[in-house]
Amino acid sequence: MFEIGNVVMHPSAGVCSIEDIREEKLTERKRTYYIMHPISDQNRSTIYVPVDTDKVHLRKLLNEDEIISLIKHSAEEKVEWIDNTNLRKAAYADIIHSDNISKIIALITLLHRKREHIIEIGKKFPASDERMLHDAERKIHQEFSHALSIQEEAVPAFILSRLSI
Repeated sequence: MFEIGNVVMHPSAGVCSIEDIREEKLTERKRTYYIMHPISDQNRSTIYVPVDTDKVHLRKLLNEDEIISLIKHSAEEKVEWIDNTNLRKAAYADIIHSDNISKIIALITLLHRKREHIIEIGKKFPASDERMLHDAERKIHQEFSHALSIQEEAVPAFILSRLSI
């Protein structure tokens, strides 16, 4: 169980700070909720996550050693390009929404390489692939930035300096 003041990773909202833990009656029954705010949200939207849920997986942020290990492991991950756009969107969305950080980094690498290749041959990188790349990078950059106390813009250089490619 997390405590007030903990910073956690929410699967869709990203890095969040737990501001309170209290009972609320948001549905037909009263439950205990983590009341949290996304760190990157200037509007201070509020997220309520039941403490006893198995549908939303909150986790503690990675530490520097874990991040470096995952970056190195990402070079061994295999993410293949899928030609069918609908299958590609579904498969890559599953990766982005997973907790497999190494695989997400491998997906980012694949999408960057594919974008470079497509641009080199004079074509436009599909908007749906650009969105997936943006979502994957946002998830990784936000967590790594907060965990490593560096600016989000510095995360790609940090990752590249740890990859052996």
